[in-house]
Order: sequence, then structure tokens, then C-alpha cells
Amino acid sequence: MALIIIFLFAGLCFWPGGLTSAVGPETPPGMAREVIRFPYYRVPERITLCGEMVPLNEPEVKEELDREFTIVVWSRAQTTMWLKRAHRYFAEVEKKLRAQRLPLDLKYVVLVESDLRPRAKSPAGALGPWQFMGPTAQRYQLKANETIDERLEFGAATDAALRYLKELQQLFQNWPLALAAYNCGEGRVQKEVAAQGVKNFYHLSLPEETERYVYRILAAKIVVEDPAAYGYDIPADQLYPPLNYDEVGFTLTQEVPVKSLADACGSYYKTIKTLNPWIKGASLPPGAYRLKIPQGTASRFHQAYR
Repeated sequence: MALIIIFLFAGLCFWPGGLTSAVGPETPPGMAREVIRFPYYRVPERITLCGEMVPLNEPEVKEELDREFTIVVWSRAQTTMWLKRAHRYFAEVEKKLRAQRLPLDLKYVVLVESDLRPRAKSPAGALGPWQFMGPTAQRYQLKANETIDERLEFGAATDAALRYLKELQQLFQNWPLALAAYNCGEGRVQKEVAAQGVKNFYHLSLPEETERYVYRILAAKIVVEDPAAYGYDIPADQLYPPLNYDEVGFTLTQEVPVKSLADACGSYYKTIKTLNPWIKGASLPPGAYRLKIPQGTASRFHQAYR
């Protein structure tokens, strides 16, 4: 009998209209339950990628973009970090893009590739803000050995990435395919174009990761260009400022510890490593280098090494 009573009580707790006090207090008569409503954000009706119109009139294209757009909009923590870091790095990237007369939209490639984390590393071994694999880095003269790895140097990696992207655009004659090739390799894209007889990214079947990659770049552009429209209102003083530093050139005739370089400018080992993530170990071997050091310390550094 006791078991029957227990089962009846449990049934009432989960049956609609059962013992509401078992799961929470009843709403007082005449008072509506409070409903938390989240805003709904729509994909813009028109958008371009590197000056080329995205065919949002095609339902499949709009749905694919809507997927990535929704993820970016509601990944509040990650997108907030995107916006903070973009304030630090985008000015440098835009300056280089303008100098080479390349579309400013290409700055979203580095954002999607690494979340603008200078030391980002993928499971496949791609490294740095632009996520270069070893062979591609070597192809674009980024030095990588036991002591240094220029894939981690923001300026050098950006220069190499822009050369690569420019060559991809010249190869495929449109930017969406060039961006797809940056993700999965030009050989794979060429193979699929030849097999499918399609030269339009939006009609070409590619690896899912690559297809999502291009749409994610578009989604990043939509939100980062107008963050307030999507609920992001970050105070200006909370955005990360550009890094201020002096850059010095010097030649070492013998191996020198990073700590000695830090001492030469009155700084710390960690500061030098942070400003120069391309230094892999605790010392630099003989050779010619350009080093970023704390702003205002260049004269002291040169005096120490004179």
C-alpha cells in the first residue's frame, strides 16, 4: 500500500495540473508568469564579401549563413573577446591591406583563423595568428627552426598571409574560392572545381569545415562591423589598446639569454617573450634580429649592446 501511495504522488508531480507545490509555488491568481524573451537577430538582406555580392536570394546560401551568424551572435563570450582583440590588431592589418590594395574584408580571416590569439595552435599543427602549416610557412619565407618561429610574429605572418591570399585570388579569380583554398588548400579546391564543373563557391561541394569557414568569415563581418546592432555595447576603455613598443635591430655573435635582452632595456623576461612570441626558447643563437621592446627603451638597449 505504501508503494502505491508513493507512485501516485510521483505521478501527480509530473502530470500536468498535478501537485504544483512539489515543483514550485503556484503563480498567484491574475498574475502572469514572467517570461524571459531573447531578441531575435536577422541576417542582413544584402551583404558583400571582398566586394562580391553574396547570393542571399538562394535559400541554401541564406540558411548556411544564418547558421554561422546565429552562432557568432550568441557566442557572447567569444564574440566579446573578438571585439576587444580586434581593436588591438585590426589597424595594423588594415594598413597592410590598403598598402597592397587588397579588400579590407580579409582582416576577418585572421579573426576566424585564430580568434586573434598570437600563439594559437591547431590540432593539425597550424600555428600563429594566420594559422600557417609548416610547408606553407616555408613557401612564404617564414623562418621556423628550433629557436624561432616567425609564424608567431604578427607582422611577418600577416605579410606572408596577404601574399598567399593575393596569389589565391589570382589563381581562382574570385575571393570566396580564394578563401576556401586558404582553408583547405588550393589543390583540393582545384580538384573539386574540375570534378564538379563549378567555379562558384556557393554552388561547389567542399569539405564541411571549409564551407562553414567562408560563412563564418561573413558572419564575423556582419557582427564586428556593427556590434551594437547585435547587443554588444563594450565601453571604449574596455577594448584592448594596440601594443606600444620600440623595435630594435641588432646582430648577435654568440648565443644570448632572453633575460639578458630584457635586462638591457630594463624590462622582464616575460615582457620580451610576450612582445616576441616567435622566440621559442630562453635564448637566441648568433644572427641578425629585430626585437620588440617596451616603448621608450630603445636608446637604453642600444647603449647596453654598443
